[in-house]
Amino acid sequence: MPQDSNEILARRLSIRSKLTASLWAEDPARDRGMRLLEIARLYYEHGMGQAEIAQAAGLSRPTIGRMLKEAREVGIVRIQVSHPFERSVALERAIHSRYGVQHVRASAQAPQESGFRAVAGECVALLDDLLVGGMRLGLTNGRVHSLLPDALVGVRHRAVEVVQMSGRAGQSSRILDGADLIERVADRLGGRAVTMPAPLLAPSAQAARDLRATPQVRAVLQSASEVDVALIGIGAGFRHPASVFSGALTAEMVRRMHNLGAVGHVVGRFLDASGEEIHSLLEDRVIGTSLSELRRVPLVVALAAGPEKAPAIAAALRAGLIDILLVDVVAAQELAHLPERGL
Repeated sequence: MPQDSNEILARRLSIRSKLTASLWAEDPARDRGMRLLEIARLYYEHGMGQAEIAQAAGLSRPTIGRMLKEAREVGIVRIQVSHPFERSVALERAIHSRYGVQHVRASAQAPQESGFRAVAGECVALLDDLLVGGMRLGLTNGRVHSLLPDALVGVRHRAVEVVQMSGRAGQSSRILDGADLIERVADRLGGRAVTMPAPLLAPSAQAARDLRATPQVRAVLQSASEVDVALIGIGAGFRHPASVFSGALTAEMVRRMHNLGAVGHVVGRFLDASGEEIHSLLEDRVIGTSLSELRRVPLVVALAAGPEKAPAIAAALRAGLIDILLVDVVAAQELAHLPERGL
């Protein structure tokens, strides 16, 4: 037979009264902890002063001071001194120490910002400080390079010469490069574009020789060897749609380069993990600045982003090709902790 509703209410009230009176419900430590938490939040998170909190809580100012001290002692408040750039600086130091590069900047991108865009922004800041009228700026190609025209909007003009250091990428590549890239960067800087009508990879070694012998290509390659500052890309994926070799290399060529130990390429020249240039039939087809010429450029700035680039970046550093390395944090993280190999 169902219990009378009044009896149920009476039993419920009795049980709740016992709970209220129990040690479990009346836990002074919990109550004290929550009170300390409340005071600490008013002080540290809401920026209220101790006198202001004391007035609101009906306590004395010295009491509030003691409660804040207690909150720190019991671990409710943990004071951490840090900076958003702390991780980047630590990685930069690790890379400098390990690879001996003169300057490293690991760009910490904002939320929803790509690493490529962050590195492009860092590059523009460097150029704005570095470039003066009369200088020659050389560019190869890459995904970061393709973002430079937009990143350069608003930068003050100066009379510089912007020189194409390598032939244009394959038609299947999704990046902005070649004459289009050089002309747009030159326009943003108020300078003069020096471009060459040639691909990065000619159909054959003979075709490459013929192109290099034409007056315009020969003159541009000469100018490229005399630039004051070079912005180079570092390639890793040989057939990726954003690769400068996209559509230009067959599966057999890619397999052959991997078998030879290729981990990346700079200005179309392939490198192994130790930084040695890989000599193959492909190198005779490349139209662009040679690695020996690149080493003679007064200042070489490498632009790269993405963790997959780390082995290629390490190879370029070991080859002694880079003076300033601009990367995103994820590439820097991978590069700093890359297993030793090829040494």
